Amino acid sequence: MNQNIALIKNPVSRLNQKEDKEFTDFALNWLGENYSTPRTVDDMMQTLNRFVATGVDCIIIDGGDGTISHVMTAIYSCYPHDKLPSLIILPSGNTNLIAKDIGFGIRGINALKRIRTLAERQRLHFTVQHRHALKIEWSDPSRPPVLGMFQGAAAFTKAIQIAHNPTILKNFPHDGAVAITIITSLLKLFFSKTRDLWLNGNVCSFFIDEKKSYQENCFLFLSTTLQSLSHGMWPFFNRYAGDDSLHYLNVKARPPHLLAACFALLRGKTPEWLLNDPNYLSGTANKIKLSIKEDIILDGEQFDTGEDHCILLSTGPKFSFVRL
Repeated sequence: MNQNIALIKNPVSRLNQKEDKEFTDFALNWLGENYSTPRTVDDMMQTLNRFVATGVDCIIIDGGDGTISHVMTAIYSCYPHDKLPSLIILPSGNTNLIAKDIGFGIRGINALKRIRTLAERQRLHFTVQHRHALKIEWSDPSRPPVLGMFQGAAAFTKAIQIAHNPTILKNFPHDGAVAITIITSLLKLFFSKTRDLWLNGNVCSFFIDEKKSYQENCFLFLSTTLQSLSHGMWPFFNRYAGDDSLHYLNVKARPPHLLAACFALLRGKTPEWLLNDPNYLSGTANKIKLSIKEDIILDGEQFDTGEDHCILLSTGPKFSFVRL
């Protein structure tokens, strides 16, 4: 057994809900106690503390974006920050933006066999991608920070609540669920009962790198440390700003030309008229202080903003992702 490699599997991820005995038997025979299926935060912390004690320096994550976020958060809490383990993703969740950005596709027992072969040949770390995590901190010092890679608020929170409808999750694969979510969200703008609720946005203020502050109603706020999204989508104005940048987009309430802007940004295009429209603000930052009463979303998971409704977004630690 290779003591340096471990596997964390989320048994309730969408593609893991059906038991795969061959996968489980292979993982147990190869990794033994380094194969773990934690179901609670406490389980995850205990698992990571054990990995630290046994010198695990490479962790396979079998799950979606939410699972990856939980694992990175636990790693940040348990490991020395200058000795973070490398990560390998087996995408199996409802959202797999992180895996698609890094370039993972293979999963299941074939992935485990390939990882073991590469490790035995000492070629596992020949192809590595680096990404900074997005770190969220609260004003309450007793509340630990969480790590992820894609954050959203305002209309994004409303849209994710639609996407998490059990009917959509049960009856559509991931890409289909995303499509249904986008279509449903846009349809909300055509009905008077929901149009004003969505277009009027949420009261929001944000402070960028201690230089620029904004206070206004916000229709949509997004931030990420990823460098690409699925199907060529890129709703940020500057794609090539370095791998240590936090990209952000703020769309003011009742933005003009919203459908045209969505059509452009979902195709990764930024026409000049959009760059010059003050209702659409995008750029890069190291830190953003965000104040909003409503919950925010990080990698598909919903979080409140604390008693003072204030969070700090920043570029977090850099992780190494092994591509298969």
